[in-house]
Amino acid sequence: MKSRRKNGFLFMTALYFIIVFCMCVSRFNVIMTIIGGPLTRVEEINLSPFHSIRENLEYGRNPISWDMLYNIVMFVPFGIIYCYYQKYFRVYRAIGMSCLTTALIEGAQFVLKTGVVDIDDFIVNTLGSLMGITVYVILQHIFIRNQQWEIHEFIDIMATMLPPIFVAFVAEMFLGDGSLKMLPAHSGMLLCYGLFVYTFLIKDFTRKAKVYYLLCYVGVFYLSLVVL
Repeated sequence: MKSRRKNGFLFMTALYFIIVFCMCVSRFNVIMTIIGGPLTRVEEINLSPFHSIRENLEYGRNPISWDMLYNIVMFVPFGIIYCYYQKYFRVYRAIGMSCLTTALIEGAQFVLKTGVVDIDDFIVNTLGSLMGITVYVILQHIFIRNQQWEIHEFIDIMATMLPPIFVAFVAEMFLGDGSLKMLPAHSGMLLCYGLFVYTFLIKDFTRKAKVYYLLCYVGVFYLSLVVL
C-alpha cells in the first residue's frame, strides 16, 4: 500500500509540473494550438519590485490582489515537493530549488514571449514555495513528536485528493461558464475516483480514518469548485 501511494504521489508531482507549465509558461498555447484557438504573445518586462501593490493602492484597491493570492497558493506544492524528495532533508536545498524553479519559469516566459517577466511574480511565487516548506517543517515536527505517522506517508495520502481537483479545474476553465451544469460530471468523477482510491490506496485504513478521509476528500473537492 505504501509503495502504491508513493508511486501515486510521483504521478501527482509530474501532473502538477505539467499543469503549472501550461498555466505559467505556455499560457495553454499547447492546448490552443491543438484546438485552433488564439495564442498568447507578450513581450513585457518589469523589474520594479512591488509595483503591483503600489498600483493597487494608487487606485484605491486592495493591495493584495486575487492574482497574487492565486500565485502564492499555486506554488505552495513546490515547497512541499522539494522537501519530500530529499533523501536527507535540508531547508536550504528546498529554498534554492524553489527560487531556481521560479527563475526558470520567468526565463521561459521571456524566451517564449508568453507572459510578462515580472519581479513581483518572482517574489510572490517564491513566497508560495516558502510557505510550502514551512508547512512541511511544521508537519515534520508534529509527526516526530506524536510518533503516529511518518510525514511522507501523510503527504502520499493527502496527494490522492489532487487528481479530481486538477481535472475539475481544467474542465471549468475550458467548458464551464460559472453555472452548475458541470456539477453532475464532477460528482460522477468524484465517485469513480473515490472508489479507485478506496480499493487501491486506503483499504488498509481503520474505519475512523476512512471516515475522516472521506469527509476531507469530498469537502476539499467541492470547496475547490466554489473557489474555481
